[in-house]
Parts: sequence; structure tokens; C-alpha cells
Amino acid sequence: MVFVGDEQFWDLVWPDVAGLGIDAVGVVGDAVWIDLHARQRTVACPSCGVTASRVHSTYMRRLADRPLGGRRVLLRLRVRRFFCDNGLCSRRTMTEQVRDLTSRYQRRTAALARMVQAIGLAVGGRAGARLAGYLPVRTSRDVILGELRRLPDPASA
Repeated sequence: MVFVGDEQFWDLVWPDVAGLGIDAVGVVGDAVWIDLHARQRTVACPSCGVTASRVHSTYMRRLADRPLGGRRVLLRLRVRRFFCDNGLCSRRTMTEQVRDLTSRYQRRTAALARMVQAIGLAVGGRAGARLAGYLPVRTSRDVILGELRRLPDPASA
């Protein structure tokens, strides 16, 4: 692992994502691993909107991201679970989400999801999986079709 002290790397490669700290960057085989942590101090509860600052626990979340320099990019993001201190809220804990990077239950970043959707819209499922094989993006036709199903329906005239 190579430790990175300069945060400008993140701003250069991912300018639309803020609030992350880089712990380490390493190259293993055909992949670039980036260890990250969120720097936000509080999180708003998705159910009631009350701001939470009490940390319940932490865990590592692995996300695939857009290729960089012809290599796959894998993010290891350390996220925290927070307590919701609102006694009237049904939710007791919640996990922090990094805006423009993560979404609930997803194992790929929002940018990679858009890339997979664009491949699917251009050439479809099976051909898209073949095309993604030439790019350093690991996906299958089922994943491509699943990303296409997540797109909103176009407005009817």
C-alpha cells in the first residue's frame, strides 16, 4: 500500500464528490484499491430528518467505481452507523451515505451505475456485457438490464 497525504488526487479524479478522506491507495494486479473514510460529523435520519451525531458502529463497504488508467477501481469505504435520538422515530440506527458516491444497497458508485446504464442503452444486455469486457468494468447482462430497469420511465407525449 502507498499512503497518500495529498487530497488533491481525489479532487482531480472525482471532482463531484466531497467530504471524503483518503487513507491509502494501492495497486493489486489489475485493480486500484482506494481506502476512504467519510469526514462528515453528523447525519440526518432518512425517516424523521433529525440530525444524529452519536456513532453506533463502523464497517467497511466495498464499491466498484469507474476505471482509472485502464484498471478497475475498487473503493473500500469505512462508513459509520449512527443512532437516531428521536424517541418518536421508528428507525433506531442508520448508515451514512456519501452524496454523489453511494446509494443504499448498491455495490457500485453512482458514476459507474450511470456508465453501465449508458452501455445498456447503447447496445443492450448481452452485447453490453461483451463491450464492458473490453473496458475494465466487470458486469453481466443481468446487471446491465437491472440498471436499465432502475431508470425512470420517459415522459409520454
